Amino acid sequence: MADNLTITVDTHALLEALIRLGPAAEQYVHAAARVTAERIQVEARGRVRRATGRTAAAITLDEAGAPLHGWRVFVAPMPQRAANLPIWIEFGTKFMDARPFLFSSATLEEGRHQVRIAEAVQHAIDEVGLG
Repeated sequence: MADNLTITVDTHALLEALIRLGPAAEQYVHAAARVTAERIQVEARGRVRRATGRTAAAITLDEAGAPLHGWRVFVAPMPQRAANLPIWIEFGTKFMDARPFLFSSATLEEGRHQVRIAEAVQHAIDEVGLG
């Protein structure tokens, strides 16, 4: 005679919590991403060499639309300036050495961002009762 074991589990509550997890996590992750973007913006502004200060002032933060749905830091177009100027500063040209300011700022923030995102997801898990 074969041994049989049958377990019946009601997964309704778990599935409901998982459905709620998405919106809860999105809220916390969005807030954590904003903190990261703000810190990158501040760091990049501090790193860019200032002649007039216009490049530093053009390092802006905004809420990205689809498909990203998060925050982004970028150098906005500057009137009466070459559109590629931030790229030339960041990566250099054959006439000048690179003076990285944006990507190095993002790299410095990477570890702290991962911690913030992990904490954000944990808050969402706790909020919906999965913790």
